Amino acid sequence: MTVNLTPAQAKAMGLDVPVKVSKRNRKAAPTRGTYHTRCKTCGEEFRTMASEDRHVHDTHHPRFETVL
Repeated sequence: MTVNLTPAQAKAMGLDVPVKVSKRNRKAAPTRGTYHTRCKTCGEEFRTMASEDRHVHDTHHPRFETVL
């Protein structure tokens, strides 16, 4: 039998509730030139996709803009 619980009900029962991670939509980087994005939350700039991914993993800041 399947039981539907809200996260609050599951926590009250002592069950582990997985943390929901929001998905983010990545805008394509410009095809010419170098990769250059900026975090809209803290303003940090990134020159590689890997450094941007590390920032998202560490801080959970999901919004970025492409710097032209």
